[in-house]
Amino acid sequence: MHPNYQNKRIDHCMKNENQLFSMIEPSGNLKISIMEKIRKEEIKKATYEVVLSSAASLVSISATIFFVISIVRDAYQSGLSEYLSLIFSDGASLISYWQSYIMSIIESLPILQITIFFASIWVFAWSLNKAMTIFKNTRAIFYKVN
Repeated sequence: MHPNYQNKRIDHCMKNENQLFSMIEPSGNLKISIMEKIRKEEIKKATYEVVLSSAASLVSISATIFFVISIVRDAYQSGLSEYLSLIFSDGASLISYWQSYIMSIIESLPILQITIFFASIWVFAWSLNKAMTIFKNTRAIFYKVN
């Protein structure tokens, strides 16, 4: 290929530069349209996340109430209240047998329900925190659109 041929090709492209860029130049409303679409998608995503976090909060608070009732019922069925009432009735014998007394209390505790109770409280706090954080971060988006 002759070196001048390449220069002629470059010159030809430079002459048609205005035509080339005018063909691919986007319309004036395209940027506004794209920004509105992005904002709508952000609102949609934030709304879904807030709704899911709020639903998780409601489910976990319902589970917490259920497990409180379950813990109280199991504590009465296992005799935990009788063990705890011994503190006020016969304190002298508890001092001599304190190790057996503590082991009896530990054995009568509904450990699984207590663990699930604390897990449901953690899920409630986490989901409420997430919902509030999302709402705080996207508040400006809601105000710009509306």
